[in-house]
Amino acid sequence: MSDEKVLGFWYGKRVLITGGDGFVASNLAASLMRKQATVVVSVRHQRPVSTLKLLGVGESPDIEHSDLHHSDAVQRICHRHRIDTIFHLAASAIVSSASSTPLPTLVNNILPTANILETARVLSIPRVVVASSDKAYGDHTDSDDPERIPYREGHALRGMDVYSASKVCADMICQTYALQFGLPVAVVRPCNIYGPGDLNFTRLVPRTVLRVLRGNPPVINQGNEDVLREYTHVEDVVRAYELIAEKLPEHCRSGRPRSGRATYGWAAFNVGSYAPHGSFHPEREPNIRSVRQVISLITTQLGRPDLAA
Repeated sequence: MSDEKVLGFWYGKRVLITGGDGFVASNLAASLMRKQATVVVSVRHQRPVSTLKLLGVGESPDIEHSDLHHSDAVQRICHRHRIDTIFHLAASAIVSSASSTPLPTLVNNILPTANILETARVLSIPRVVVASSDKAYGDHTDSDDPERIPYREGHALRGMDVYSASKVCADMICQTYALQFGLPVAVVRPCNIYGPGDLNFTRLVPRTVLRVLRGNPPVINQGNEDVLREYTHVEDVVRAYELIAEKLPEHCRSGRPRSGRATYGWAAFNVGSYAPHGSFHPEREPNIRSVRQVISLITTQLGRPDLAA
């Protein structure tokens, strides 16, 4: 029996996680360290308290301070640590801020992605996973739309606001490197993620929890009360990232399409709930809820249903 099967796939792997002090990245780092990977995280800013400590993780990964805007800096990090796997999660992730700071959002979400991919190409790094978003799909809700929800990886990317457009650009660059250069890269498109360690209080779940714990009523943005969204726990997303990375070489060996529609979305993977083809009914899916329903669930669980009224 091979050492990998005895000790697990991630034992001894040398992993770089960009945006390593973020919500999903910290949960991913904690999981990989438990599996005895050697984890390096890149961070742009020094936080007073790290998210890993908030998650109760005693061990600390190696930390590299870099904004990833310079390709030579990215290459030095990967060369110095002999990285064999990259999870690129660094991004400007606050959707509401993108409209007021469009240029930084575009730069932060596109340029570092290109630098990561070029570094992986030059150094022949065998596994690269890049976090995108279901928001890249944009609007597919018209009744006569030939690509209706649920989203499939080959759907057109129609994100037209600044944040979504930045994710579309990064997504397409990943697909280009996968198909033109044969780079083993997967772009992952998760839906709304919730769970421990989320300090972005513009998001619905942590914002609502914080307000209810303080005895304040929840906030609903006007017009969003009944918008249906899918919610995925961060542990499920982390496992999806790990599994995609583990299976990526096998996926690449299975044969890249060379032309036609098959090329579009070949390197992409949606992460969310499963619904059999042809039987998708949002109102019956267990992880799809309206904003109003999520708030009602949180206030009830925290013993303050009166605040949702």
